[in-house]
Amino acid sequence: MKIPKIFSYTAVLLVFLGSISTSAYCCVGRILTVAIDNSVDQKVVGTVLAIFINERTGTTVDLIPCKDISSCKDMVKNGDADIFIDYIGQASLEIGDASKASSPQEIYSLVKQYFLHNYSMVWLKPFGYHGPLGTLPKPGFGQGSLAAPVTSSRVLDQFPILDRVINKLSGKLDDECLKKLVQDSKAGDNETVIKKFLRDRNLI
Repeated sequence: MKIPKIFSYTAVLLVFLGSISTSAYCCVGRILTVAIDNSVDQKVVGTVLAIFINERTGTTVDLIPCKDISSCKDMVKNGDADIFIDYIGQASLEIGDASKASSPQEIYSLVKQYFLHNYSMVWLKPFGYHGPLGTLPKPGFGQGSLAAPVTSSRVLDQFPILDRVINKLSGKLDDECLKKLVQDSKAGDNETVIKKFLRDRNLI
């Protein structure tokens, strides 16, 4: 006896929705750590990440202060932290042929490939703002370059939906938006300001 098509489509949809719910549920009660340096944007965006991930998945997210980006990267590489925020231009200085790239997108692709091959690290989509803020610009990338969250293959194996969740922030934090967030956070409660920002944009 043939199963009616309408029943078949419903069954597939239920299985699909069930797999999403199961993946999200697996994150509840677990802990992630975000390594941040002392720059202004990392303190604010690190908190954005912590609140956003917690609200979307139920995962507790702790912030770990580091002295600089290199230290943050080492923590993720060594498994002592799960996520850090890096800058495409700054990271590209490690790559000898990055200067030959013809576009920012090409530089981003080179950085992604280099980090995955050499460190088993995964660059997620850029937030939209340029940084770092509150620090002197590094030689070779002007007044700043696009910031992006970086995690590891190990973390994504443990948290299968994490990349999809974090990538929802892509393009939502441009320079003007971050500037306002920094100002508002200084004037009021940091967590309240960030939760309002996320709610106003229907992110939580």
